[in-house]
Amino acid sequence: MRVKLSKQGNSLGFVVPASVVREGGLEAGQEYELELAEDGGLRLLPSHRPVWRPDISLDELLAGLPEEPLKYEDIPEYRPVGRELDW
Repeated sequence: MRVKLSKQGNSLGFVVPASVVREGGLEAGQEYELELAEDGGLRLLPSHRPVWRPDISLDELLAGLPEEPLKYEDIPEYRPVGRELDW
C-alpha cells in the first residue's frame, strides 16, 4: 500500500489508511513509538507507558510501601546535592 508524505509544519507526515488502522488495532490518541528498521523501513509500536487503573484501591497502592520512612541511604545510587546536604 502506498502512502505519500506531506509537509506538516516542520515535519513530514502521512495518513494511515483505515484498513491498516482496523487490522493493526490502532487507536486515535494512543501513543506509539516510531523506529527506523535496519532495512530502512519504519516500525510503529505501541508505547509501553503504565496504564492508569481506576479499579485499584488505595489499600492496594499503599500495600507495597515500607512501614518505616525511607532514608536517602535506602535509594540506590543516591548522591545528595543542594540543600538536602544541610538536613
